[in-house]
Amino acid sequence: MGAAGRLPGAEPFSHQGGATGVLLCHGFTGSPQSLRSWAGFLAEAGLSVSLPLLPGHGTSWQEMNHTTSADWLAAAEAALAELGGRCDEVFVMGLSMGGCL
Repeated sequence: MGAAGRLPGAEPFSHQGGATGVLLCHGFTGSPQSLRSWAGFLAEAGLSVSLPLLPGHGTSWQEMNHTTSADWLAAAEAALAELGGRCDEVFVMGLSMGGCL
């Protein structure tokens, strides 16, 4: 395991680009690694990007067992608020459960 008990590649990603932002949310039991190439493509296109690691994900099932959908939604809402504070418009996209959030 990497930093803070995370699996390698599970790190969140953020990029300060232009006035248009994109929040990407990974799926259930996933991590930012599953959307990292999409995030990189959007960043290279000049967009601001936020790809957070949802609580309990990217570590172990034991840690995930201590989180709920309310924790995941709160993390997505916090990332949306942060991105919305620095962008004129924000698009939200996700994979599977991340799309539902």
